[in-house]
Amino acid sequence: MYQVSLVHADETHVSSKSKTQLADVVLKECPSLAKTATFRQSPLVPGGHAQTIYAFLGYYAYYAHSLVRPKFTRENFRLSDGGTVALDWALCDNHTERPIVTILSGVTGTSCDFYVRRCYKEFAKLGYSTVVIHSRGCGGSKLTTPLPFHCGFTDDYKEVVADIHTRLPQCPLLGLSFSLGANIMTKYVGEEGDNCPLAAAIAVGNPYDMYEVIKHLDSQRFSPTRMYDIAILNFLKTAFRADQGTITSAPVDFNVKRISQSSSIMEFTEEMTRKAFGYQSAKHLLDDSSCGPHLKNIRIPMLFLNSLDDPICIERLIPFEEFVGNPYLVLALTAHGGHIGYMGGSWPTSWVEQPVSQFFAAMLKHYDD
Repeated sequence: MYQVSLVHADETHVSSKSKTQLADVVLKECPSLAKTATFRQSPLVPGGHAQTIYAFLGYYAYYAHSLVRPKFTRENFRLSDGGTVALDWALCDNHTERPIVTILSGVTGTSCDFYVRRCYKEFAKLGYSTVVIHSRGCGGSKLTTPLPFHCGFTDDYKEVVADIHTRLPQCPLLGLSFSLGANIMTKYVGEEGDNCPLAAAIAVGNPYDMYEVIKHLDSQRFSPTRMYDIAILNFLKTAFRADQGTITSAPVDFNVKRISQSSSIMEFTEEMTRKAFGYQSAKHLLDDSSCGPHLKNIRIPMLFLNSLDDPICIERLIPFEEFVGNPYLVLALTAHGGHIGYMGGSWPTSWVEQPVSQFFAAMLKHYDD
């Protein structure tokens, strides 16, 4: 019940350095993912909803702390189309040669997210630099073109990673992603295939199928899951209002009243997002945005971490057959943890940074050329 279960191909990718299979490296060098590894949820945070909410509330504690003792330095990165994304950097000593972890957070995510900050602390111990890459118009930045973001838009992340790789060519690049960011990063890694500049990547709480996840959230009218649907929808509406003038300056037939009165994420996507990006329908955008079809094309070691009681990215949407069919992938499953909660211990203590940091250390040792 508490064991961490791994799903992968019978024969996984072999390291050119150590001639060791990926699955064997994970089992031997990642204690949090070994055969005897367990994750026990804290008795004070029982169940998927409690785990999810606890991690969300942790944002406010870390946000307050960041105002007093900021850990990141902001760079406003100008994109080739005139857009802007906020990059929050935490550079290590000798940062021109040390690994850099690029982080994509969730739909409402920033560098103040609980899980981002917990992982950052582990990376600092390992001597890794960290950069949190926000979506357009998010993380306190404003849109500088009419184009917003969407759940499968990989162009901005691709451009930022390419620029970092050019600026700091001696630094191994790693990718860590959560929730919506996990979908974007996974899709990007699959699109890049053999040309992916990342040495390894991790996706935590990946939704895999955006249409089915949003349909699931929108259908939970009389369930606690409804609160996540409302929270995400309110964030999307707030983001639209903040940049309404810029977004609606595009030659697109937006109905601002319908956008503002949207009662579901699907309706908002239909009225605003799919029009902004030129899709025929919300379903067309969401199907095209899903990372699931790109899993088979991934050609770097990549770890996926999902909990079976996740109320948002539900178990039935995990494409198990893809993990069995691609030797570069490892899926780690826990019975509990909610949506990126993973609070264990007698007193709630974050667990997710342990497998994340262990996996990256092992991949750099065995796979980074």
